[in-house]
This record gives sequence, structure tokens and C-alpha cells, in this order.
Amino acid sequence: MNKKKVCLILFFGLLSCTLTVVKGQHLSLNTAELKKLTSLIKSDKSAQKEFLLLEKQAKIALQQKPLPIEIIISEGHLANDPKKIKTLKSLADLKKIYALAYTYKLTNSEEYLTKCIQYILAWAKTNKAIANPINNSKLDPLFEAYDLIKEEIKPSDKKIIDHWFTQIAAIEIATERLTPFNKISYNNWNSHKIKIVANIAYLLNDKKYQLFVDTSLKKQIAMNLYADGSGADFKERDALHYHYYTLEPLLTTAITIKRATGFNYYSFISTSGSSIEKSVAFLAPYATGEKTHAEFVNSQVPFDRKRAQSKESDYIIGANFNPKKAMDVFISAAYFNPKYLSIVNKLAEKPGSYANWQCVLNAVKN
Repeated sequence: MNKKKVCLILFFGLLSCTLTVVKGQHLSLNTAELKKLTSLIKSDKSAQKEFLLLEKQAKIALQQKPLPIEIIISEGHLANDPKKIKTLKSLADLKKIYALAYTYKLTNSEEYLTKCIQYILAWAKTNKAIANPINNSKLDPLFEAYDLIKEEIKPSDKKIIDHWFTQIAAIEIATERLTPFNKISYNNWNSHKIKIVANIAYLLNDKKYQLFVDTSLKKQIAMNLYADGSGADFKERDALHYHYYTLEPLLTTAITIKRATGFNYYSFISTSGSSIEKSVAFLAPYATGEKTHAEFVNSQVPFDRKRAQSKESDYIIGANFNPKKAMDVFISAAYFNPKYLSIVNKLAEKPGSYANWQCVLNAVKN
């Protein structure tokens, strides 16, 4: 038997060993969850308030035109960089897309669906796939919106959108294989890369991409996170900002996989003894105020000093970590462990109500 045949047998053998995927929406909500959400909005004033804010965005988007950008430029650029400013203007589309998709599902008004598809197609036809997971992560709201409405998009439009997604995933994976092993092979960059490929893998139900995610996530948890709960990004940047920045995509990926397959990567213990669960627990006392941390004091990355010199408020050297910045981590972690809702409520300063729309969604997710 020649080497090519052996490789093919091994490859398809690995594919057959991947986790069994349940058909449905894994990034957004399925039909049963949408019914629960509709009931919750009708019965709970706090949930209704959050939806009305979303609906307001959608109504405004109906009157506007898409403003897609060819190349997303954000990572590695200062806030006052004209290229970054231009990108941020276009990225406003993504919140509109997200709002349009959920408003359509909750109102059944076709105008929101039509407009949402118009926006997504404009981006699919304009935006170029690049190998930069930090920039590509900006597309998260679009991925979730597409997951929500993908069954209602005509095949010719789906083909265009799916091709764009495939190009993004393919270039992210190819770059990893062609780039020599270095820090970005296991720092927050890689956490975001895994999340992007996971989003696309489960949107398109692509077994090859799902296998990549499963293999890469195990390695990333082992190398990016430490057994004591800290991690490589925290060590390199001396900033909890980057600890939560690597946890956010890892948690998002873990939730997607749990919903798709039932496998729990949140509590999975790596070969190095690390886990997402331990690293969330490490962050918790800093979020509650029990501990404080002076940020970026011993950062090994020169760009952190550039941002501080440019007076970007989130990167002031020596400033105490702002616990509210980590709220999204605990919203996601609460999907696995509801005890973290107490931290979310404290940080949001909204006792007795939902902290934001994501908390409303989490309340109906299985």
C-alpha cells in the first residue's frame, strides 16, 4: 500500500473519531430555545428591556446601507491610526447584523431577515480572508447571526457566504502549518484562531475543521494555560487584561463544542494539569476586588509601552486591573458554573435583573 493511501486511511480514521455533532444551531439558539426566549421576554421586564435595545438597533439598521471593508485593520495599530478608525466605522455593521438576525427571529418580520442577508452578503463579497485571528475575531457577531438564519438563506447566497467562511478558516489553518513555532503558536492569538475555526467548523459542519479544533484546543489549554490557573499571556504581558483576552475565545469555543457534541472542554484537564476552569477561578478574586494587580508593569512586549505612551486608557502601565473588563469571561463561565452569575451581577451593578443581552440568551440555552 503506498504512502498516499495510508495517509488517507489515517485521516479519515481520525475524522471518524471526532465527537458526534448534533445538527442545529450551536453558536446561536435552536428552535426550542427561541421559544423559551420569546416567553421570557414576554414575562420578564428585565429581559424585555434588553430585547428592546436590540430591536432599536435593528430598526435603525433597516434604514442604513452596509459598509463592509476589504481588510480589517485593528491588531497592532494604535487607536488614533486612520486605518484602524476606518475599520471601526465598518465594524459597526456587525452589531447591526446581529441585531437584525435576533429581531427577525423574535418578531417574524421578514424585513429584518432581508436586510440581515443583504448585510452579510455585502461583507462576503467585499471582505478578504486574512491570516490574523485578532482581526478576524471582530466577525463573531456575524457568525452568530448567520447561524441563526442560515436555514432561511437561498442556496446561491449561502454558497457565496460559505465560500468566504471557508477561505477564512483555510488561511488561518494554513498559516499555522507554514509558520515556525513561536510565541503566537500558543498565546492569545492561537486561542482566537481556534475560536474562529471552531465557529466556521460548526456553522458549516465541516469535519476537517472540527478535527483541527479538537486537536488544537487540547494543545492550547496545555500550553497557554498553567496548572496554577495563570497562563502564558499573563506571564508575558504582566496583565490580567491578556489573561481574560485569551480566556474569552477559549470559553466561546468550549460552549460551542458543548452545545454541538456534549463534550465539556471547560473542565477538561490538559496533560500539563491546566484547565479553562482553573484559569477562570484564578481570575475570580481580581474580579471581586479581593485581589488587585498593577497592569503591564513588567510586560515583555514593546507595543504595550507604545499604547501607554499614546494614552490609551486600557493600557496605562501600573494602573490597577479594571474588573469590569472581565465581565464577559464570567458570563461565559456561568454557562458551565452558575455561581459566576454573582460576579456578573456585581460587576454589572444591576441586582435582580439581567446584566446584558448575552445573559438573557444564556438563561434559555441548554
